[in-house]
Amino acid sequence: TFSYGVTDRLDIGAAVPIVRTSIQARVDATINRLATGGNTSTAGIHTFIGGGDTQTFQQSGSASGVGDVVVRAKYRLTSSNVWGGAIGAEARLATGEERDLLGTGTTQARGFLIGSAHLGTFSPHLNAGYTWSSDKTLIPDEFNIAAGFDWALNPRFTFVVDALGRTFKDGQTL
Repeated sequence: TFSYGVTDRLDIGAAVPIVRTSIQARVDATINRLATGGNTSTAGIHTFIGGGDTQTFQQSGSASGVGDVVVRAKYRLTSSNVWGGAIGAEARLATGEERDLLGTGTTQARGFLIGSAHLGTFSPHLNAGYTWSSDKTLIPDEFNIAAGFDWALNPRFTFVVDALGRTFKDGQTL
């Protein structure tokens, strides 16, 4: 990751992930003879190669490389001793190889709002944004939100709560 404060209000940054994926799959397949099992003249119609009615299929693979690179900017709109607000933008570039599960295969852009407050020992925060995808058949657009608070109960213990959520726009249901 890289982050640079261009000014007191503007930060830019990038993340270049190095990804390693590995997958192993095994399927134990069986032909269920529902209509042809009791008849000797049709018993051999459906078989795997080699004549059996059961077979195990296995496949594995791995890949390593650069994933989808993220570049971002954040601009502080205002701040005081009590509260602050900022806007941000982020682009996720389709640099990772989708075929090898190193990337998503689509470019995304996200805009978001950031707000936080400092109320003594209690500090709430909220981030909300919208993500646009270049190929909505791969990854649909989404609305995302993160809200929570930090509460310093004493100098050695802070209670932290965060709720994260996202909703896909026009996403497929499986």
